[in-house]
Amino acid sequence: MNRQNISDNNQRLINEYLDIAENASEDLDRFVVLLSEDCIWSLMPPGISLIGIENVKKFVKMAMKSRKHDERTKVEIQNWFTDGEKFCVEYYHAAYVAGIRVKENVCLVCRMANGKFDRVNEYVDISGSKLIGLGLRLMPLISKIKGIRYTQTCKK
Repeated sequence: MNRQNISDNNQRLINEYLDIAENASEDLDRFVVLLSEDCIWSLMPPGISLIGIENVKKFVKMAMKSRKHDERTKVEIQNWFTDGEKFCVEYYHAAYVAGIRVKENVCLVCRMANGKFDRVNEYVDISGSKLIGLGLRLMPLISKIKGIRYTQTCKK
C-alpha cells in the first residue's frame, strides 16, 4: 500500500480496529467510538441494514451476549487491505453459541470518513455452521423484538 493514499486519521482508525479485533473483540465501548453517529451496518445474510450508531450498539451488544469465548475462541485476522477510503478485512471468529463451538468466516468492507467508519458491509460465510446461519436468518425477527431499527437491503 502506498502510504500517501491514506490519511493519518484513517490509518489510526485501521490500526485501532485491528488491535480491538485481535485483543479486545468483546469491548463494545472501545469499538463503538470507531463508528460515526449515522453509521449504516449491513449484514449479509440476512440482508438487513442497521441505521445509526444506537441500533448498531444494540445489535452488537445482543450478539456479544449470545456467545462466549475462551483461549481457543477468538478473532483471527486472515487478510486486510485499504485504498485509503475503504478498508476490507477478512477474519475467522470462533466462539461458543448455545454451548457449541462455532467458527465463522467474516469479511467486512468498510467506508472511512473523517477517521470513523460510516458504512460497514458484513458478509458471513454460513456454509460451515447451521447454527450461525439460523441465527442470522432470524435477525429480522429478533431485531423487531429487541427494538433494533433496520431496513431490508435484499429482497428474497
